[in-house]
Amino acid sequence: MRLNIGRVLAATALTLLGAMAAPAARVNVGALVLVNSTAPDYAEFQGRLEPYLKQFGIPYEVRDISVGLPDVETGSYSVIVIGHRGLDPARRFLTPAADQAILKAVKGGAGLVSFDGLLASWSRNRAEPLYDYPNEIFGLGFSRAGKAEAISIGVGGDHFITNLRAAPRRVQLKRPMIVPGLSPSERTRVLARAGELPLLMAAEYGAGRAVLFAADDWASPETKGKLYGMDDLVWRSIVWAARKPFVMRGMPKFLAFRVDDVSGFGIDANRHLGWVLAANRYGLTPWLGVFLDDMRDDPEATRRLADLTQRGLASASVHARRWPSFFYLEEPLRTDEAQRNIVGKPLPDAVLAANFKEADEFWSQNRIARTNLVLPHFYESQPNIYAGLKKWGVEFLGTVLTPGHGYGAPVPASAPYLSVEPPRASDAKDPLYIADWLRVPGRPEFDGQFFNFVVEVRDVTGYEWAPSGVTVEEAIRRGVEETRREFDSLVPGVLFTHESDHIQHIAPADWDRILKGVTDQLEAEKPVKTTLEHVCQYLRALHTSQIRSAAWDPEARQGDLQMKGSADIATKYYIWIAGPSGPVAEEFEAPAFRQDATMVWR
Repeated sequence: MRLNIGRVLAATALTLLGAMAAPAARVNVGALVLVNSTAPDYAEFQGRLEPYLKQFGIPYEVRDISVGLPDVETGSYSVIVIGHRGLDPARRFLTPAADQAILKAVKGGAGLVSFDGLLASWSRNRAEPLYDYPNEIFGLGFSRAGKAEAISIGVGGDHFITNLRAAPRRVQLKRPMIVPGLSPSERTRVLARAGELPLLMAAEYGAGRAVLFAADDWASPETKGKLYGMDDLVWRSIVWAARKPFVMRGMPKFLAFRVDDVSGFGIDANRHLGWVLAANRYGLTPWLGVFLDDMRDDPEATRRLADLTQRGLASASVHARRWPSFFYLEEPLRTDEAQRNIVGKPLPDAVLAANFKEADEFWSQNRIARTNLVLPHFYESQPNIYAGLKKWGVEFLGTVLTPGHGYGAPVPASAPYLSVEPPRASDAKDPLYIADWLRVPGRPEFDGQFFNFVVEVRDVTGYEWAPSGVTVEEAIRRGVEETRREFDSLVPGVLFTHESDHIQHIAPADWDRILKGVTDQLEAEKPVKTTLEHVCQYLRALHTSQIRSAAWDPEARQGDLQMKGSADIATKYYIWIAGPSGPVAEEFEAPAFRQDATMVWR
């Protein structure tokens, strides 16, 4: 019975994958992902690779080889992706015929990116290859696996996959990882090594290109994790290997500026929010988390805040009353032995209503423009504040906490990455990225009402940008490194710091030099300088809409995207084509749409 099933699967695989080798009238310009849900390592796809595919906006179809490869429309895929380690070492489903189908597809021009480094079995110190396609493409030899404590990127010289940043460069792991002993032939370029062992390999085979990751443990937070300077290797591998044209939604290089704990404090010209004017000179429009009582004590800062917000040069919402005095909850800042805030509790409804009324009156009397984004002090909130936020017209939150929890408690499970990773403490020093709906415990009426966005590359300084207390050159380096890491990971760039701990201690001349240095060095990235509110709205639109499929008609020289969901603003997508020195992206705009839609590109 197994033999008959295997023959059927092999025939189906040959029909499906073999069709990729010869372009049809319409070509699928997305990815076909092969997985095996019965494999021990199948969870690696769900926890490591699939969140990447979603975040990068790559249209993909998953085929579970354990249940067969059902027929799809005639035509090729731009790239085949092997989605996890140990795809089918027992060869129950991926038969020799399917092996040959993959080879035929790549030879005919389809790309291949494999995250399966388990390519040989061992018997009495002798390696036996499990499949034909990796050895045929990469010319592999095998040795025993080893351990690596660091990854060296760009060891093979200039290459599209690794040249986004200066190479070679080194990434130190949190703990050693096991790496299979793979030895490619001379026709294969080793682009990264884990310790002394090849980790990332690239080769050309016939008309196609192929990439092999020997291991992907570095993508797990226990070993290293996302936003640590290796995310670009994944999306650039797929782009490089894919037959062109190839589509992805990606992310514009948005650059926003977030400043918490704003009181109007500062040195000389930086007082009374003078430092905001300096940021404006360099095209930055900061969001300000305002300490309400401190701002009330400084009429000049209040007048300037009104002017800045009315002219669209800054936005502001209530962050707290003062540094030790909260606005949205009762919190005396007492901690447990793990330094988690534990005493916070909801304000009585009458007190909370009085707080909201007081803020309303202050904003209205001083003609401060309102914003639809709130980021509370220490990220802390309580479930009873959200009705008031809704009346304010708030649509976006910035928090790393579940409402009702204190800072140091676990980050809520959130897309794109934290929903599939082990819980982490909200005060951990790992990079953190949230772009998802905020759930309010016990208040289901607020589900889908507040979109939550936070990005913080915390490992550079331990938390934020922190441009004070160091040389101007070091302050510039920190801001540039954090922002470039965000750009490379295809997430928005956000310069994030505090007035209380940092900006208020910086002399105006140094502040100007820091801003100029950061923006000058980022100019090569061609950043889109914008507001934090616009970034939130854009991310919400990406969250509520996806590319369902994408196709290219080579005869008509026209492509189309089938979009699902809805988007309340226009978004970008990118068509990668072959260039003289590597893939080149052309940017297109998808207009806002209310329901499933078709976008055409040429």
